[in-house]
Amino acid sequence: MKSNSWLWRMLGWTTFTCLIVMLTGFGLALKDTWFPEAGLVLPEDSVPEVAAGGDWGSKTELFITSLGDSLTKGTGDATGDGYVTRVIADFSVALDKPVYLVNNLAINGLRADQLIQRMDESGFRNSIGKADIVLMTIGGNDLFQIAQNGGSMAEGGDLSPKLLLERLPEAEPRLKAVFKKTRELNPTARIIYVGLYNPFYDLPEMRPGSEAVARWNNFAFRLAKEDGNATVVPTYDLFEFNIKQYLSSDHFHPNSEGYVRISERIVQALQ
Repeated sequence: MKSNSWLWRMLGWTTFTCLIVMLTGFGLALKDTWFPEAGLVLPEDSVPEVAAGGDWGSKTELFITSLGDSLTKGTGDATGDGYVTRVIADFSVALDKPVYLVNNLAINGLRADQLIQRMDESGFRNSIGKADIVLMTIGGNDLFQIAQNGGSMAEGGDLSPKLLLERLPEAEPRLKAVFKKTRELNPTARIIYVGLYNPFYDLPEMRPGSEAVARWNNFAFRLAKEDGNATVVPTYDLFEFNIKQYLSSDHFHPNSEGYVRISERIVQALQ
């Protein structure tokens, strides 16, 4: 009887001890969850992980989506390639891996405010969301129409650099919205924004327009810096002193040589 009583007491104490250890461990687990110390804070799912950008070494293939206006469309290039096709081909060689175009969503005459509306469409959302790189040109038509007070060359409107400078702040929020929407649709893609140039620099009365273009590009640089994974590729210096050599006959869009120079700049920025 005594041996049995002793055995039951030992089992009871062992069970009690195990219960205390279990409850202590459970309490510590709850403490770390409810009151985490430094280094134990759980990551929040609502905060997207933003890639450093440009480090694609672990990927076997890359995908590019392009959007914007007629420059992304390649208007003015007799070969039909524009800068997008050339960037894909040259960047694939530079990386020694396949680079594919998801979709070229550029539309001739598109303004930044119109692009924002189109980006809610499923085709835009899906194409941007799949991309490792988003290439875009946008804003030229916004500034062009502002400088003509909403008119067009077909209507005989005259360009006013003074008016463009005065009303430039009206267009800047549109570009900011484009960057914001692109990042919402794709938290990790590298955004490549092709800066604007003054296609009328050879006209003395239009040279002051370069100041507005420079301000626009500087604003784009600030947006890219705030984003942290975006790059602005400058182009103004490619054209302002070489208008006849690198612009097409419409005196607005690049020709084949002009698009080659833009694509070379973009590939350099991506490497």
